[in-house]
Amino acid sequence: MRRVLDFLRRPTIFLAVGLIVSAFSGSVYLLIVNLAFDSHQVLSLQGQNLLLAAISTGVMSGIEQEMVRAVSRAIAHHLPTSPVIRRQVRQAGWFVAVMLIACLALSPLLTHHFLGGSWIVFAELMVGLIGAVVSFQVRGTLSGKQDFHVFSITLLVESFTRLLPCLVLVAIGNRDVWLYGLMFALGPVLSAVVGIVLPKVWYRPQYAELASQADEKAATAAEETGSRAVANLGLLTGATLASQVLQNVVPLLVVARYQHARGTEADQAAAINSAVGLARIGIVALLPIQTPLLPKLTTAAERGEVGEVRRRSLQLVAICAGLGLVAVLVCATVGPWVMRDIMHAHAVLPNWFLAAFAGATMFMMIAMILQPGLIAMNRHKSVMIGWSLGVVVTLPVFAISGNVLGILGMTALAALVGPLATAVFLAVDLWWSMRRRASATPTPLGQTKSPNPATSTLH
Repeated sequence: MRRVLDFLRRPTIFLAVGLIVSAFSGSVYLLIVNLAFDSHQVLSLQGQNLLLAAISTGVMSGIEQEMVRAVSRAIAHHLPTSPVIRRQVRQAGWFVAVMLIACLALSPLLTHHFLGGSWIVFAELMVGLIGAVVSFQVRGTLSGKQDFHVFSITLLVESFTRLLPCLVLVAIGNRDVWLYGLMFALGPVLSAVVGIVLPKVWYRPQYAELASQADEKAATAAEETGSRAVANLGLLTGATLASQVLQNVVPLLVVARYQHARGTEADQAAAINSAVGLARIGIVALLPIQTPLLPKLTTAAERGEVGEVRRRSLQLVAICAGLGLVAVLVCATVGPWVMRDIMHAHAVLPNWFLAAFAGATMFMMIAMILQPGLIAMNRHKSVMIGWSLGVVVTLPVFAISGNVLGILGMTALAALVGPLATAVFLAVDLWWSMRRRASATPTPLGQTKSPNPATSTLH
């Protein structure tokens, strides 16, 4: 029994549990709202779900990843992390302010087209966004230090804050849309609070700041310049915005087009967005691999170990391709049954449609694995171009092919072409970057100091 508990306490296992629960919570939430409401109300809550994910992740995921890279780089160079964290938070403030102002300016459009005209649900969306702003930066700091125990706890808090109250509401027969929306929005708020408070009350020496405050001035020369940090943050924020647009453009356009529809059209639109949740379950297996990948690749790149970056990237791309093909097969065989009998979707979709969505998820997973290697090698601009390319090729397909292929054919094709274009571009750029870096003379870090124990928790 003790060996089992020790195994479960390992950072990688704890991280996997938190990420898997977090990933599945989205699909369980869709199941709950499918059981509780009709198609029109389901589309409103799906709109809140998609907007919160797309906006917060689009703006803050890049900020989180740059926080991971900056903190990991500081640890690799034996620099104090506190000034790095403060600098990243200050720089992120401008992006956050622009995001919130843009949401307020676009509130009539968002409320009418995505939230069923409910201003209460819009207010709840803003609460969730503010919580996500903080939680993403907290998780970036925790991931950079490889404190995956607290990282996972924040994910569990967010997931269960959303799901448990909603399950109670369903059990007692409550059908107030705003209550379900409020529970969904409070998840990131409580997650942020836990992520800030828990490391302060749960002291662990291996995650404490090892560099003395007196070293901060001496370390300044080794830090990245402010202009370089701002440029990296801007490029990565643009890249993650583009990636979130690519991941959510199809379901968002479906919600916008059929928000006020009734009957068969509304049922089919609600089912398509439930299919997105089903197809993306494949990403669940990727998340425990991807999250610790960036700090490891950053450390390897800073040490000039290009071969290590290449080896890890190739291995994980192969894993993603294998998992993706399995997901395609599963969706093509049992997907309709899962949609009908487990997710209680409002319409049954054909096997080929679900398989196409799973294939799109496979290409998305490959692109997500290639991205950390490019970020670790300071190829932020290439990441932004790659995700933007996917958006550029998706929108015309969605706009032009509707009359020819119908809603299902148009949606399936649009879901496939963008992630495929992005994955191909990022793969070519990473291969070229590693080849160029390998031909240059590396400048490995000095090994005179012992490594921070926080960077060894996954070994």
